[in-house]
Amino acid sequence: MIILSLVFLAIMLTGLFFYVRQNRPEPGNRYRKTKPAVRLKTEEENNAENNYQPAIYPKKDTDDALGLNSNETVVSLKTANQQKSNPAQPDCIVVLYLMATEDSVYSGYELLQALLSAGMRFGAQSIFHRHAHKDGRGGVLFHCASATAPGTFDLSKMGAFSCKGLSLFFSANDVDEPLSTLDCLLETIDQLVEDLGGHVLDDKHALFTKEKMITYRQQLRAFETRKTTVDMFP
Repeated sequence: MIILSLVFLAIMLTGLFFYVRQNRPEPGNRYRKTKPAVRLKTEEENNAENNYQPAIYPKKDTDDALGLNSNETVVSLKTANQQKSNPAQPDCIVVLYLMATEDSVYSGYELLQALLSAGMRFGAQSIFHRHAHKDGRGGVLFHCASATAPGTFDLSKMGAFSCKGLSLFFSANDVDEPLSTLDCLLETIDQLVEDLGGHVLDDKHALFTKEKMITYRQQLRAFETRKTTVDMFP
């Protein structure tokens, strides 16, 4: 009698299990709203680049490492008023390239892990950005794009993604402390070299040297001097 009762109870529980399973709602994709639909752009999309409006993603703890949990769009450290205050101020663009060694490429999740470890966070324009804080907080200091056209990263297919190199760059007009930003960029690219290997090139695609680093610093100091003068005598 006891055995029959146990069998009956087991049948009842099994039926209840399948009933609940069949009638419960499908689990939602928690990444659906936070994971950007990134892919390689078509020619038409590239021509329409100026009309691009970066998405604002809601916060998700699981996307923190990718920088997808921020509800802020990518902005510079300056306010809009500050950016408009000196429209005639000549800009100074700093660009460095990290290129893979001959017959090799940067690819897949190894590349993604190296970028994240270096403090880069995926964001607007489907490229990576380095914020004031390494955990992704604060304004943007500089950017990292693929050196392979169109320059974007496809996180949805990162396992099959590859590029010959990376381009790290910033505009002196977009940061409050250009020299400090350069130091941060150099530290970041040093870490990427350690993790990925490769060669660092300057804006002319020549091997980056100490002399070129000094030139960049001199240009940024001159920029800061001009900016200070303009601020003092608008």
